[in-house]
Amino acid sequence: MAVERQTEIMSEAAELSGATRIRLRISVMLAVSIGLLVALAVLSVLIIQVWVTRQNTLDLLNEKVGFILNSVENDIAGHLNPVREQIEFIAVQIESGAYDIADRPRLRTLLTGALAPLPQVDRIVVIDLDLRTLAVRREETDGIDVIEREVGQNAQNPAVRNRLHAAEGAIWGDLVYRNGVTYISLQRALRRDGAVIGYIVTAISTTELSHLTDETSVLLSTSLDDGSDSFLATVFILHGPNNVLAHPNLISDNSLQSPASPAVKIRDVGDIVLGALWEGETIPGFEKAAAGDVKVVNIVLNSAERDQDYVAIYKWLDSYGEVPWAIGMWAPQSDLDNEMQRLEKAATGGLIIALLAVLAAVVVGRLLAKPIRAVSMNAVKVGDFDLKEIENLPPSRIRELDDEAAAFNTMLAGLRSFETYVPRTLVARLMRAEGSVISEHRNVTVMFTDIVGYTAQSENLTAPEVASFLNDHFSRLSTCVEAEDGTIDKFIGDSLMAFWGAPEQLEHTEERACRAAVAIAAAVTAGNEARREAGQPPVRLRIGIHTGDVVVGNIGSPGRINYTIVGDTVNTCQRLEALGKEIDPDAETIILVSKVTADALDGELEVKSAGDFEVRGRSETIEVYRLAV
Repeated sequence: MAVERQTEIMSEAAELSGATRIRLRISVMLAVSIGLLVALAVLSVLIIQVWVTRQNTLDLLNEKVGFILNSVENDIAGHLNPVREQIEFIAVQIESGAYDIADRPRLRTLLTGALAPLPQVDRIVVIDLDLRTLAVRREETDGIDVIEREVGQNAQNPAVRNRLHAAEGAIWGDLVYRNGVTYISLQRALRRDGAVIGYIVTAISTTELSHLTDETSVLLSTSLDDGSDSFLATVFILHGPNNVLAHPNLISDNSLQSPASPAVKIRDVGDIVLGALWEGETIPGFEKAAAGDVKVVNIVLNSAERDQDYVAIYKWLDSYGEVPWAIGMWAPQSDLDNEMQRLEKAATGGLIIALLAVLAAVVVGRLLAKPIRAVSMNAVKVGDFDLKEIENLPPSRIRELDDEAAAFNTMLAGLRSFETYVPRTLVARLMRAEGSVISEHRNVTVMFTDIVGYTAQSENLTAPEVASFLNDHFSRLSTCVEAEDGTIDKFIGDSLMAFWGAPEQLEHTEERACRAAVAIAAAVTAGNEARREAGQPPVRLRIGIHTGDVVVGNIGSPGRINYTIVGDTVNTCQRLEALGKEIDPDAETIILVSKVTADALDGELEVKSAGDFEVRGRSETIEVYRLAV
């Protein structure tokens, strides 16, 4: 009451003194400003969302055109690379001596076997230095014909020969027109002991390459179709800027090809969109695609009925000979910009929703209860002591909500400070215990941990380094203890004390404690690997675990009370931990458990007797077991 009265007095004083901050009541806000607030909020979000969505859409379109050309490029590579691999295979067989270039019968078998799995190849020819050829050729009946002849000195091209001699592997040659078909040649010099002994040449049909563009066009049309039946994609391959190497139109009509012009001119292929490719204008927004050498252009074709827009995408390849290839695809613009059309529809729908929201804002004024619901939800989290998931409530110009938010934030700050010094899990369990805590006898399992040689190790560390080291160490240990529902009692220097069985009743406390110890050993090992990489000494840890009767409850003075356990069980557990330096002082982590704890384990954890030992404070010896890690 005193606090509320003080707040009221301060508020009245501020109003009387003419303070500049305006504090309105809910009734006034509902009548005056709710419509404006909703309009600003919805429209602001809509504008930002449209802008962000537009950027995302452009990114998707950039990825889309890159995906399309990658698909085309991969299809071409899948068509031509096997030819190169087969040629290299034949060359290796001849150059290694496995096949003699003069042994025509065996060489014929090698070439025939190499041609069979390559439908895109029309022929493979081997030429010796006397210009005698052995060729295997694919016949129209799918059979393979073998031809041997001498080509004569006049057929030798010095420029081609010099290129072959200078190249380390196969090279792409010029286009060749023969018997109504244009071929791409792949050539390689054959060497043995560093000297050229002959040549190997292949002829790859561009008709088969046109079949590939047709198949890829169909596949792209299917994979990029958004559900309409109008999507149309046409894939092409250019040989330089003015000649078409492969196109679906060239599958059935190659009459425009000739020995003088093996490739069809771009304007003669019968594709008016492709014919206008170089007249297209670059489309803005595809900077990312351009960074990958992908060009995106808009092509407008004027007709008597209406203008038709197309989008063409292409990139240049320099890996198939001296004349660069351009691979690409065109499609109607309406089929490629569906994402932008959906964005426009979404923006229009959002604007309509914004207008409806403004009209309905006064009716739904009860939405102002949202901050109050936030307080209620956060209060539930406070009840669970889940303070990390709670955010401070924002201030409000509404008097009641502002006072409520300020009071809640002040309480939250106090609880967070309290959480720093009191174990959160312990407080949460005590809260679930319902009612005051009564000191009582309990059978619990206790754990003590201690770092070996920590005093000497910490002498060379600064105070911040000591704190950082211990905080990291105890964080690893606490995670393992809490994972097995253990209660952390306290941190004593470099030691940790935890127990299982209070304040909540737990079954199988021995197994829980031992599993936590094994997890701690694994965490120490992982931490030591990082320390060794950083040039720091490893941590060695002793752990003692004992089960027995203790007094558990609130123990301390009226001004300072701790929920803890006391009794001989605690002392014995600490002595068990200390025995580690006698049993195995060099162990990275040694876990010692008493017989009563070991006997309660179900067999999943491996323990081995370490012997009987006398411990300080007890007249009789105790049987000690070592837990395997």
